[in-house]
Parts: sequence; C-alpha cells; structure tokens
Amino acid sequence: LGTFDTAVEAAVAYARAVGEAPGQAEVAAAAAARAAEAQAVEAAKAVRVAKAEQLRQLQQLREQKRRLQEQKPLLEEQRRRAAIEDQRRLFEEVETHAHARARARAHARARA
Repeated sequence: LGTFDTAVEAAVAYARAVGEAPGQAEVAAAAAARAAEAQAVEAAKAVRVAKAEQLRQLQQLREQKRRLQEQKPLLEEQRRRAAIEDQRRLFEEVETHAHARARARAHARARA
C-alpha cells in the first residue's frame, strides 16, 4: 500500500485497496482519526505526569540542598573541635613520654 504520514491516510488507502464503499472508507478514516487523537491525548497526559514527577524530584533535591547548607556550619564546628581534641591528645601523649624519660633519667642518676 505504501508509506503514510498519518493513520487517517493509511486507513483511507487500505479502504480503497480492499474495495470498501466510499462511506465505509470515511468511517474507517474517522475511526483512525479518533484513535490517533486518543493516542495524542494519552501522550500529552504522560508528558504532564512526567513533568510533574520531575518537578517533585527537583523540589526534593532543593530541600535536601537547603538542609545540607544548614548543617554545613555545624559540621565545620564538629571538625574544628575534633582537630583541637586530636591536638590536645597528641600534646598529652608527648608530655607523658617526656615526663617518663625525665623520670627514667633521674632514676638512672640516682642509682649512679
């Protein structure tokens, strides 16, 4: 039969090829047109649903970003405090070892 741009053209060509009466071809063309219109409506609905879902996801991402930005100063403060605590522990460890060495030297001198 050939290649057609629309379902209506294909339906009319088919009707002519099988020898239907002109009235039947028009009915077939109208039915094809209704089917094509219904498909277009469903496609438009699917696009609206997809866009709504994308908008919902975008809003969720924006909310997550806002919460993370609110938490950022708190996390920075926690990191700062952890670094200070690490430095304090290291200092105490160095001091403990220094005192232990000093006591060992004093003890060694006292024996001598």
